[in-house]
Amino acid sequence: MKAIVIFGSTTGNTEEVANYVTNGLKDAGHEVTLKNVLDANPEDLMGYDLIALGSSTWNDGELQDDFIPFYENMTGIDLKGKKAIIFGCGESIYDHFCTAVDTLEKKLQELGAEIVAKSYKIDGDIADDLPKVKEWASVVK
Repeated sequence: MKAIVIFGSTTGNTEEVANYVTNGLKDAGHEVTLKNVLDANPEDLMGYDLIALGSSTWNDGELQDDFIPFYENMTGIDLKGKKAIIFGCGESIYDHFCTAVDTLEKKLQELGAEIVAKSYKIDGDIADDLPKVKEWASVVK
């Protein structure tokens, strides 16, 4: 199965998590493309069977800044028949813990994608979650 992992990262944490997601998907036998959201456009999603999107949450529950134009341009894309997973970083001390993940999940569902795994939300320091997120991605078939 062809998979694409697209991430938006300000501090580097989500990028590092995206690398672990990519490795987990490769371990599951997927052919994987990894892209920074700055180098991607929503039409890229059409060439893949599995879509993985990752964004940290900022301010009052907003997507990572680089992800906003990509998200806004997703409208009208038909993702029926595509599978999807979503991941992101946040901190539960804030009222809007990982709501960017929820925003992406909702958008993918609206566009017809099937969410095939519970979204992975990382709380605070990513170090302990990296092996877990790789395992999470490696079970997506």
